[in-house]
Amino acid sequence: MPFRSEKENQVYSAEDKRALAMFNYEEKAKREHKVMADLQRLVQRHIGEDVGPTHDPFGGKATDDADT
Repeated sequence: MPFRSEKENQVYSAEDKRALAMFNYEEKAKREHKVMADLQRLVQRHIGEDVGPTHDPFGGKATDDADT
């Protein structure tokens, strides 16, 4: 019965699509959380509040003599 087999494949495909959509949603949320944490760290560093780990997502060491 080819119809039943095709229908089962459609069901599995829909389940796979839902699982992939959930995985993508969770991965996007993780990336957004990391971006927000990096941005918050950058802002806090800029206004003089040294925070947490020394991870610098924006490259080299910041210096205060940039205006001189």
